[in-house]
Amino acid sequence: MSDTESPLTVLKARIALLATAIGGPDYTSQIDPPPYQIGDDCLACLKDLKRWFRLVDDNQRRWDVAMAVAEYKILTDDLLPILIDWENKCYLATKLSKGNSDISAHFKNKQYYDKIALNCLQLMVLMTWPLILTEQSSTNQINLYSELKKHQLTYKKAILSVENGKVLKAAIRIAIDVIKLDRLARTPRDNMVLKMVLNFIRNILAIEPGELTITARKNIASKGINSVDTLPPNVTQDDISQSTVISCFKKNKVFPFLLTLGSSMTKEFDQDFINIPLMEVMFFLTKDISQDSLLFKSGELDTAQSENHLSKAGQELNDLLQKESQLKKKVIMNTSTRHSRFGAMLSIQTLDQKRLTVSGSQNLLDNSKALQKIDDSKKSKGRRPMIRNETDNESLPTNLLNVHKKSGTYLPLTISKYLNDFINDFIDSSFNYLLKSVTNYFVTEEDKIISLEKIEYLLFFAWFNKYQILRCQVDKDADIMMISESIKETTFILVSSLLRSSYDSKAWAVVHSSMLAFNELLKLVNSLKKFEDNEDIEYVLSRLFSDERIQLLSNLPRIASTHSLSFMKTSIELTHTVLKILEMYSGDNSLVVESKRRAKKMKSISKEDYERLVNEEGYDPDEAIEILNPGHKTIVINFKRVQSSFFHRNTIDLYINTLKRFNELEYSHIKMIISFLYRLFVENNEETLFYRLDFIILLKDMLKQDGLPRTSKARTHINDFAKYYLSRLKRKLKSSPAWHVGILFPPLNDGVVGYFQKYGEHKMTKESEIYAVQPSQFIPFEQQEMMSENMILDMQIGVLVSTLIDEGSQNLVELVRENVQHLIAVFTSHLEVAGENEKTPNNEAFILKEEYDVNPLHYNRHIRALLQLVGFEIPILKSDPCFYRGTTEFSRLVKCEESITKYLNIPFETPNGLPSSSYLKQQSEKNNSLESDGWKGNEDYDYTDPNIVPDNEVDDNDYFKDLDKSTNIRKEKRTVGIASKKTQSKNKTSRNRKKASFRLPNAIEGKDKQPQENLEVFSKEYISDSDEDDEEILNPVFFENEMYMRWLLDKYNGQLPNDKFLSFGRFVNERLSNNGKVVSDFTSLFDGPVPPIDALPLEGITRKGPDKTLLTLSRVEINESNQDNENTQVNEQVDETSENLTINKNARNIGISHGHVESEADDDEPITKKRRTSAN
Repeated sequence: MSDTESPLTVLKARIALLATAIGGPDYTSQIDPPPYQIGDDCLACLKDLKRWFRLVDDNQRRWDVAMAVAEYKILTDDLLPILIDWENKCYLATKLSKGNSDISAHFKNKQYYDKIALNCLQLMVLMTWPLILTEQSSTNQINLYSELKKHQLTYKKAILSVENGKVLKAAIRIAIDVIKLDRLARTPRDNMVLKMVLNFIRNILAIEPGELTITARKNIASKGINSVDTLPPNVTQDDISQSTVISCFKKNKVFPFLLTLGSSMTKEFDQDFINIPLMEVMFFLTKDISQDSLLFKSGELDTAQSENHLSKAGQELNDLLQKESQLKKKVIMNTSTRHSRFGAMLSIQTLDQKRLTVSGSQNLLDNSKALQKIDDSKKSKGRRPMIRNETDNESLPTNLLNVHKKSGTYLPLTISKYLNDFINDFIDSSFNYLLKSVTNYFVTEEDKIISLEKIEYLLFFAWFNKYQILRCQVDKDADIMMISESIKETTFILVSSLLRSSYDSKAWAVVHSSMLAFNELLKLVNSLKKFEDNEDIEYVLSRLFSDERIQLLSNLPRIASTHSLSFMKTSIELTHTVLKILEMYSGDNSLVVESKRRAKKMKSISKEDYERLVNEEGYDPDEAIEILNPGHKTIVINFKRVQSSFFHRNTIDLYINTLKRFNELEYSHIKMIISFLYRLFVENNEETLFYRLDFIILLKDMLKQDGLPRTSKARTHINDFAKYYLSRLKRKLKSSPAWHVGILFPPLNDGVVGYFQKYGEHKMTKESEIYAVQPSQFIPFEQQEMMSENMILDMQIGVLVSTLIDEGSQNLVELVRENVQHLIAVFTSHLEVAGENEKTPNNEAFILKEEYDVNPLHYNRHIRALLQLVGFEIPILKSDPCFYRGTTEFSRLVKCEESITKYLNIPFETPNGLPSSSYLKQQSEKNNSLESDGWKGNEDYDYTDPNIVPDNEVDDNDYFKDLDKSTNIRKEKRTVGIASKKTQSKNKTSRNRKKASFRLPNAIEGKDKQPQENLEVFSKEYISDSDEDDEEILNPVFFENEMYMRWLLDKYNGQLPNDKFLSFGRFVNERLSNNGKVVSDFTSLFDGPVPPIDALPLEGITRKGPDKTLLTLSRVEINESNQDNENTQVNEQVDETSENLTINKNARNIGISHGHVESEADDDEPITKKRRTSAN
């Protein structure tokens, strides 16, 4: 096939014909330059062009049509003149119509020209669509990428410059024609027009010069290549800069159009069409723009910050001047006269009779330079760790995540004022609506979201949160709640899930942006401390302290040292913020949050209400607070324990590797690094992690003459830390000379050597004197006597495995399973070889694959109990071995292995609905001479050791003591006027829970060690749990109060208002105190006089009412033999009367008990279910 017949040639010929038929300059006109004249088939040609784009570029993954259209300059020579001419005619017709909505009389064939304008805009959107190369990109697309990027830059210049960007006015006019329609009258096509206009604006913002390197694998050498080579002819950076775009948007009223869409998104528009494009517009509009440059005026920034606001050319000039200054210093230091060059050669003879030679007088002054020159002369250099760029594997632009880039986008003061005003208006009117809409879309359409959209969402979220926080610091009139949607529960869950899922899938670009968003979210929560009663803030804080969240946040800095510098900085910032917030709520500053299970939000406590209850009603202060503000729980943070999860060797590598690039760091980052190192080295005495040679060299390099500048504020911090560090190192080398060798190698954290390095003394060796802890003992299961022996064994293994998983000791369970599987293989092979021989196999020892500072076979009660169930002989003394007897039944071993495997994969469901540890007896400290975790001696705890889980911490010192989950207070010391709450606990024990101290509730049946005052409500009498006290049961006032309560509940449809509830409590207390007499006025309670007791069953009951059984019980004495039958009759009749009424047998003051249950009901659980639960 000849070149003239090739498909590409034919395609270009057809595109050329279409370009000619669309129209052209009218040279018959006397106007100079000649006006544009559309062709007779203009509309058909435009539609044909759209078909070519779909047929070739979209379906065949090629860019031939886009390239041909660019070569024939259809956008600049045809589409722009058509749209601008249409805009001028519409403007003139509108002016002539003098405000009338119908301008067709002044614009002939307007409907036809409207279609042409719409098709022109569609083609412009296709031609300016951002170009992205992925792993699925074809060879054709890769070859045409660079050329098409240059053509798009030409498009951008033309759009912004032709008649001051009037084409933008034309695009907005197309959108306004849709906005004028009523929302119900708009078709899906109309909504797509709005989306198309937003996409056009987004495309203009997103067009940037192409990348110098397309992929990470093909690392093109950029020597001799600069940003100018990526620009087409006659296009400069100023022509397409962000300031030019903003100025053009201001002139053509793009900003009011965006505010209109954003502020009315939920009312006037279908938000599913415009939310994502509008978010992308705001993302690209603020990309690479520093928040400080918008909020601080000239002169308000310090010198370091003002350097970031130079223009592109100014920044390049500044870099060249700095490089020139450094070169001058080097020349002065290294230059010598010709006479001083004599005798300046050094030669070293090695053991293998080879010589290493360096020359130059500078090598006589500095030994390090001489050694460095020798290293540089070697042919084989050491392996260098590869620094990952997060955007490589995601096929994303490399500048997408340059959030810490020093040279940001330069904006003149006028342009900065335009953008600042628009951003302020957008936040005040539209931000919450847009964020909520996009968040809901991401939650519902999670499978359809691509990585680029996730990154745009997270960076949009982070930028505007940071901006508003700084704005509130500068402008006292600004309201931080204008971004309140950022702390909503849905937003927090989405940001957290994106961080978790991207970390698990190793999508590092999304991880990077998620860290930025999560960091700004935490800063926002920290800045909202004055709104402590905000439920959303409480929710974020309570979820932040979960075990899984802390584990994820502590894992991020461990993997950051192999990534880009920007990724490392972000990880350091996030760690700094997390530790700051955790430390804020540690110690005495415990976090108090409101229970989420409440039926409705209670009003905040006021001083007047408190004084009224204390002075007028006679309540105690504590009881008054509980009545006004029930359902709160306190989260106590063990900060030292949480902090230890961040003290890892890889985390130290991150901070040291980042500090090695101190010339590229800002003062704030150096300060964060030194703060963390100080926290670890000085406050927590983790000195062994820092005794390393590279860290010593780093401190020397930072403090030498060409290190940190003398004027740098960070140099003082480095100098102080280095002095303290060297003094400690000298002391350590003197007390432990082995560290002269130890600093050359990584530290050993485990084993005997690691223990000696850390503490400077040997481990305790007198093992025969130390007894192991007692194994865990079981509490009988419900109906255990009805179970078979195998079922009991299976449930006991399930309890132990689930408890160990909750404590974060899943690795120990897997170790037990591996040993059991090894035993099965040994005994199976023995049976096959022995045959009918009755000789039993030998005893098999339990194998520990690694050394533990605290041996779990000696000090972990649950592991010892599990080994005992399997059949192992557990050690009594520390010197005793742990082995499996060959005489044990083989079938039991197989069953145990099956049960362990099952509950490692499937969560164990307890019969009582409580955590698994509720079936284990708690070890008494009085019966154990050792500490509960088996530690003996004066050594400090190793808080990083996951095997040290003290038993008293497992149940009593939890991070999250869920005070609302107490199920039994029978054995607590009672106080007059206190009644217990009824709550429910979780039904399942998840295998994913790590440590019991984070999640397990403290309330286990019969094991509460202290009365929990937060679980009490006010009453006037002692509450007795004994059902045998006949005098209290037969108290007539008790049953009369029950009848009054039922009458009121039925009157108010089962929901007693709060004021009525408090008044009824006083009514009940007064009747109990006065033996049924009422002295005070309770007209407001009953909406009239107090009804007589005899009239209650007949008044206010619309349905079938109860008979007078309760009245009979209140007046006559009942024989003991008939008591059970009559109570049964009472329950049946009350259930028959109403679903909402049930007698609570255990409560002695039924009015207060039911009123409390009603106020504490769950959101999704009716009051009926609560009362029946308490009655049963």
